[in-house]
Amino acid sequence: MSLDTSLESATLAQLQQTPIDNVMQIIDDGLVHLPTYRELYYRWERQQWQSQEIDFSADRQQWEQMSQEERDGNIGSFAGFFVGEACVTDTLAPYVTAMPDEEMRIFLTTQLVDEARHTVFFERFFTEALSFNHGSLTDTLKFLQPQMGQPFQSLLVDGLTDVAERIRQEPGRLSHLVEGVTLYHIMVEATVALSSQHTMLTYSRQFNTFPAFRAGFTAVARDESRHVIFGVKFLRDMIQRDAANAQVVADVITKYGPVAMDILKTPDEAVPLVLAMGQDPWSTARYAGVSLGKKLKVIGLNMNLDWLAVPPPPA
Repeated sequence: MSLDTSLESATLAQLQQTPIDNVMQIIDDGLVHLPTYRELYYRWERQQWQSQEIDFSADRQQWEQMSQEERDGNIGSFAGFFVGEACVTDTLAPYVTAMPDEEMRIFLTTQLVDEARHTVFFERFFTEALSFNHGSLTDTLKFLQPQMGQPFQSLLVDGLTDVAERIRQEPGRLSHLVEGVTLYHIMVEATVALSSQHTMLTYSRQFNTFPAFRAGFTAVARDESRHVIFGVKFLRDMIQRDAANAQVVADVITKYGPVAMDILKTPDEAVPLVLAMGQDPWSTARYAGVSLGKKLKVIGLNMNLDWLAVPPPPA
């Protein structure tokens, strides 16, 4: 399977200048020709980066020049990702043990390392760029979690924790694992996280905001391209192994899909303001819907996704 070699070996400095659409194309290409689990593992070996290498001094200068209103808006956007990365790090371990194949298990250990690195990256950004200090990493996460909206809480905290515990208690029950991968890899990562990243990184590149964060966050997206492709392949393989698993996947999409869209949609009261600014208030949700549809097609599901519908782009 071909892959953009320049993106494959890109450094953090190069990723800072890389359009996020180039990273998202990795996923679309992977959906056309799904790699093997071993190929995904080798891709991880080639795509290493170090959160400790990032210098956030330029980002801090921008932060210090922002108004309090601008700061409050940015904190809200970044906090969901910070808490989310910690949640997925804390809940992934049972998946590794429950994987029915050694090649799957080997790849998933790399994802656990990735999620830990992403959490450290966000902790450094909050501390060194945003001057956000509430004690230890654990204390900071405890402070931020209650500030998340109910949809975030339902999806990232309650949902992931519940299914991870059931996987831990019954690692041999494949339906739990299928449910967990659908929630984790397809709903949380592919639908909510990557769609939001696409919007945030497009804005950051357009207006040159937080350049160091942009470099690291683009590296995060490149990592998550591997995770999402793994999830699509795993679910397709499990449905081909037992057609009953298709209903498990569909049930998760039906339950959590509307929750994901609640997170991604611009609040109704803010739509007029966004339109007045000449922007599309539904772009992130629309991108997520199209993206989810592509992945479900490859997985082997044909579902009614009417709840994904959003208004067309403004004229």
